[in-house]
Amino acid sequence: MNTRSATSPDHIRIAFDVSGTGPALMLLHGGGSSRQDWHVDGYVERLKDNFTVVAVDLRGHGESDKPTDPAYYTTEKMGQDLLTVADACGIERFTLWGYSFGGNVGRYLAARFDRVSKMVMIGNRLGSGVSGEFRQFALDFRTRWAPVMQASRGGAFDPLSLSPEDKEEIQQLSFPGEMLPVVLAWSSAMLDWDVITPADLRCPTLWLVGSENKIAMDSYMEYKEAIQGSKIQVHVLEGLTHEQEVGEIERVLPVILAFVRS
Repeated sequence: MNTRSATSPDHIRIAFDVSGTGPALMLLHGGGSSRQDWHVDGYVERLKDNFTVVAVDLRGHGESDKPTDPAYYTTEKMGQDLLTVADACGIERFTLWGYSFGGNVGRYLAARFDRVSKMVMIGNRLGSGVSGEFRQFALDFRTRWAPVMQASRGGAFDPLSLSPEDKEEIQQLSFPGEMLPVVLAWSSAMLDWDVITPADLRCPTLWLVGSENKIAMDSYMEYKEAIQGSKIQVHVLEGLTHEQEVGEIERVLPVILAFVRS
């Protein structure tokens, strides 16, 4: 995996890699992860013989820059990152695949620019950036940790410098403690992301949802009527959880390829 980079208009460096030849596919990973997932799970290897596969580290993730100010994580800025990468690759139009957080980010680009020829959303929801239980979780997360970040401002964040109570709690998080300022930044920014409805998406879109992914399924049921007459088609992956929506490549990839090649 040979890392390349492009610099967005706000001077944030975005890391990516390119494999194969053919029509362009851009892959966006889930929150707190990186583009390496697409390699580890076998997607890049299976796609590169027929497509130019561009795997991107979203800002705040992987080898890309990781600003800690929520103002750097607007949907406009993150969408511009993707266009900047496409420009660096000499790609005018491309199919965009996004899993979870990546699908959430990608839908804004697909709603605003005709450069996205097709969109594949995997396991994310429609509507606002966050809502329901997850919105409350994001609000509680910000309330809990924003004061800690403010207290450490002026120097690099060091989890070892926290109080015993904070140290114990930070160890229970699903990501390394040193990533807390970055995760806090992008998760806080999501609270202000606009609403995207089925009618907003400009290109043919496949929405893959595992039947055991409650958040995405609830969103599907909310927008089920609005999807009729839109450019979205839905495929429910029976029995699959959110993690399995990409992990079960033998079930997932054929569905996506049929859509991309249609």
